[in-house]
Amino acid sequence: MLSTTSKNLFKELITLSKENFNKDKIPISAIIFDYQTKKIISKASNNDSPIGHAELIVIEKALKIKKTNRLNDCDIYVSIEPCAMCATAIAKCHIRRLYFGAEDEKSGGVINGAKVYQTSQLKTPEIISHCFEIETASILKKFFEDKRK
Repeated sequence: MLSTTSKNLFKELITLSKENFNKDKIPISAIIFDYQTKKIISKASNNDSPIGHAELIVIEKALKIKKTNRLNDCDIYVSIEPCAMCATAIAKCHIRRLYFGAEDEKSGGVINGAKVYQTSQLKTPEIISHCFEIETASILKKFFEDKRK
């Protein structure tokens, strides 16, 4: 069961994803939340670069804001299962918890695909998956259906 804070953060993620959708950009978003201060440190959506993933953008911003190379006191919220590249970055930065919405059967790297945390010596975050799954998946599904028309 998600806390009220986590539910609110997912609602914020969905809003960010919809904003990206309306800009005709891939509607994937991420938020870094400092669980000690109870504040959002950074938030972002995917950009047009092949490595401009929301997770990498929010991690980079959070590292600069906190002036550190570890985010032990932070959780990351993502609208979809992170890819292997992003899952590795999450581990390298020692993020405490990974919350995500829909699974990504094609490009995911946590439950699907590379399953980064099962096959490596990386620091594994606590994983809370399938949060607001219907809402997050429907935005992505609509985006790609529209692209294929």
